[in-house]
Amino acid sequence: MSSKQDIIETIVVIEWEMFRSVESAAPASCQNSPESFRGIRASIYEEWPEPALESYLRDLIEAREEKRNLVSEKYARMDNLLPPLKENPLIEDIVRIEADWQEEIRNKYPMIYQSTCRTTDPADDGSNFSVYLRSELETYGDKTIELYHEHVKRAEANHDNLSLRMLERLVKKSGYEDLEDAEKQLRG
Repeated sequence: MSSKQDIIETIVVIEWEMFRSVESAAPASCQNSPESFRGIRASIYEEWPEPALESYLRDLIEAREEKRNLVSEKYARMDNLLPPLKENPLIEDIVRIEADWQEEIRNKYPMIYQSTCRTTDPADDGSNFSVYLRSELETYGDKTIELYHEHVKRAEANHDNLSLRMLERLVKKSGYEDLEDAEKQLRG
């Protein structure tokens, strides 16, 4: 397979193709902004290990060959239009860990959190971080979930908040020096 950056670019291109055709009860703001979509998604995948990226790319290619739109399936799950797509216990462990990471972001950078992150407050739809993440993870193949879970568990064991690192990358791409600079500027 190609370099990590090539894999990420291919993933984001396929996801964008799928994302453009999604009809959700609550359309995402970046549906009209391909550059915003690409920046956000690339910031996430730049944190993933290459084997997980390769596995997810295979999931996307297989889904496309089967005429399935994984992004539509994710949004249908978020809108409670489909039953759970997968019952993999690793999903709940990933959601638990990443929800804790979101709380850390909320506490350290409340202005950034408020303007860029999905809430961890209880909700039944995709506005809730856990619902969104669970819905996305259910579209992944079991191998991708396994590889991603290993990555997240390793980070948790090392007290490394991957969500914070992804957010740092995203604010830098948006022109800020770092998270502190973004938080300060958002405070006004």
